[in-house]
Amino acid sequence: MYSVLVCAAFALIVAFGGVALEFYAWGWAILFSVVLFLVSWILLARRFGMKLQPAMARVQKQMEAGMFEPAMQSLEAMLPMAKWVPMLRGQLLANMGVLAYHGGNKERAVELLEGASVRAADARLMLACIHHKNGNPDRALEILALTSKVARKHPLLHNTYAWLLNKADKGGEAQAVLAAFLKKNDTNQATKDNLLRLQNRQRMSMQTFDMQWYALGLEQPPQAMGQVRRARKGFREPPKSKQRQQKRKKG
Repeated sequence: MYSVLVCAAFALIVAFGGVALEFYAWGWAILFSVVLFLVSWILLARRFGMKLQPAMARVQKQMEAGMFEPAMQSLEAMLPMAKWVPMLRGQLLANMGVLAYHGGNKERAVELLEGASVRAADARLMLACIHHKNGNPDRALEILALTSKVARKHPLLHNTYAWLLNKADKGGEAQAVLAAFLKKNDTNQATKDNLLRLQNRQRMSMQTFDMQWYALGLEQPPQAMGQVRRARKGFREPPKSKQRQQKRKKG
């Protein structure tokens, strides 16, 4: 990262320059270099933070308005800053991958999500589900195995990981995943219920996670939920009797 190199170079030059000029000894130079690095890093981070915050706020508004293409362009415009801000590139690629997926470009989504940060749990979860649906369950489990070690408090991710393991006839491993999650998140009722189901050799129930789960595309939402989603926001669907009358008139 350019920012790390610049801050380190500045700190070393200033601190050890004092040694060359015989202002102080080597021990002080080491201390000064550490202090100067931290101070310059904080100042530089604040400067880029002032640029990133309004840009990310604009992307958020565009996504909420369903303006996927402008949002994608806004994220792409921030990529050059990733050379200066550690871990920014992985987060930007994660957001871009999610946008590409919801925009219908699944191949582009996979390409972007593969470069997403491991800490971007939702993006990595989506990537795993895409691989599973594309007939590559081993890759899906590999992604979730790594991400679950980082996102230790993400119930949907761990339950999805267990769901895929159980679907691959690895019920014992699925139980181990949920049990390990509950050791650090013992109040999550959905995980408790699913662990009990697996112990009783029953299917896991993911309905507790509502649309977060169905958005992954591994299961179809209940018919009642599908009917609700058909109606555009702010409009009601006409009663079925009226729908039939309209179809008869058209016929």
